[in-house]
Amino acid sequence: MGQSVIPTEAQLDYMRRTGDISIDGANSVGNARGFASYKVGEKSILIIQTYGDGKYWDKFFRDKAKEHGVKFCMFYTRRNPKAFARRFGAEVVQTLMQVEVSHNE
Repeated sequence: MGQSVIPTEAQLDYMRRTGDISIDGANSVGNARGFASYKVGEKSILIIQTYGDGKYWDKFFRDKAKEHGVKFCMFYTRRNPKAFARRFGAEVVQTLMQVEVSHNE
């Protein structure tokens, strides 16, 4: 039988801010600096969710990439990508597009 998990205040705040309806449990890490979840791929670490101290999580994921011998950390954001470029040296490599489909047509 599954175990119910009560979200932390940080997770609730994250969901309110992002619109996400759940917290991904993949390699979930949490501490006083916030929380993160990620997946390790063949060539990169895919950062699924992060919340909290950006400088801390930047170093955390750079260290994880070195530990796993991958060259990149990949993530998406709903925020302005220019801020991530300035602060962390991130580069936009693709664009996520969305098309709304009306079910009334």
